[in-house]
Amino acid sequence: MENEPFLSLQLKPQLRPTVEDDHHGTPSEIQDNSQIQTPSKKHGSLHRCKTAPAMAVMRDRKPKTPQLPKPKSESSTIIRQAFFLLSLYLLLGVAIYSFNRDEFSGIETHPVVDALYFCIVTMCTIGYGDITPLTPATKIFACVFVLVGFGFIDILLSGVVSYVLELQENMILTGIHIKKSQQGFSARNYIVDVDKGRMRIRLKVGLALGVVVLCVGIGTLMLYFLENLDWIDSVYLSVMSVTTVGYGDRAFKTLPGRLFAGVWLLISTLAVARAFLYLAEARVDKRHRRIAKWVLHRDITIQDLLAADINNDGFISKSEYVIYKLKEMGKIGEKDILQICDQFSKLDTNNSGKLTLPQLLENRL
Repeated sequence: MENEPFLSLQLKPQLRPTVEDDHHGTPSEIQDNSQIQTPSKKHGSLHRCKTAPAMAVMRDRKPKTPQLPKPKSESSTIIRQAFFLLSLYLLLGVAIYSFNRDEFSGIETHPVVDALYFCIVTMCTIGYGDITPLTPATKIFACVFVLVGFGFIDILLSGVVSYVLELQENMILTGIHIKKSQQGFSARNYIVDVDKGRMRIRLKVGLALGVVVLCVGIGTLMLYFLENLDWIDSVYLSVMSVTTVGYGDRAFKTLPGRLFAGVWLLISTLAVARAFLYLAEARVDKRHRRIAKWVLHRDITIQDLLAADINNDGFISKSEYVIYKLKEMGKIGEKDILQICDQFSKLDTNNSGKLTLPQLLENRL
C-alpha cells in the first residue's frame, strides 16, 4: 500500500496547529505549538483533494494484457497491391500469349498490343470473340485467366475506385468546412451533407449517371475516329463494351483502337459497375430512411413495452428504450447486444451491474 503514490498521500499524518487557551500547558509547549504553521496557499489556485487518486499515475499504469491496436485504414495498401498485382497479372498474360500466338485465332496487329488487348478483354469479362484460344492448353489458360481476373477486378480494382471516390469526397468536405464561416448559403451545401460528413445520395446517383454517359461518350467518339464506324455502331459497341456484354459482332480491329481499348475498357467497366452500385445503394438508403422515420414517429404499444423491458421490472428505462428503437431500425442486432453485455460482464468482476474506478484500476494492475 505504501508503494502506491496515490495511496501514500492518504497515509501521511496531518499536522494541525493547536493553541491551548487554558493554563494547563507549559510555556515551552505553547511556544512549540505556536511555531507549527499550516502551509501557505496561493490565492486563486485550485488544489486536488488529498483522498483523490493521482490521475497522472493512473494514466501511467500499464494493463495486464496489451491493448488490441485500433484497425488502420487499408486504403494506401490497397493502391499498392492493386498496381503490383495488376502489373504482374498482365505481364504473365502477355508473356503466355506472345509465346503461343499461333494457338490463338483472330486479326493480328502487334504481338504485344494484341496480347495486352486479349488480357484486358478477358479480365473485364467482355468476350468479344475476335481473339479466341484454339488448343486445349490455351483454353485451360483462358479459363484460369478469366477466373483469376474476375476475382481480381472485383476485390482490388473496385477497392481502388472506392478509395479515389472517398478521397475526392473528403477533399470536398474539407474545403466546405474551411469556407463555411466565410460565406452563407452555397450550392455546395446542397451537394454535400456536412452534418453527416458525406455527399448527398441524390448527388451520388447523379454522378453515377454522369459517369456512365461520359464513358459511353468517350468510347463513341474514339470508335468513330479510330475504328471508322458510323455513329450508330460506335454507340452500340461502346455500350456493349462498358456493360461487359460483348456480343462479338463488333470489336476493336485496328492498332490504335486496341491501344485505346486497353486503357478505356479497364477504367470504364469499373466506373460503370460502381455507378450502378450507387443506384442500388440509393434505393437501399431510401428504404432505410423510410423505416427509421416510421419507427421514430409511431406510438409505443403494450407489446413494445413488454419487448423493450429487458430487466422484466414492469417499466422501461431510457437506455432500454434506445436499445429497442435501434433494434427496430436495424442499426444493431441481438448478437451485437449479447457481445457487448458479455464484455461488460468481464469488466464487472463483482457483478454489481456498474463499473467503478477501483474496478478499472484493479483490472489494469
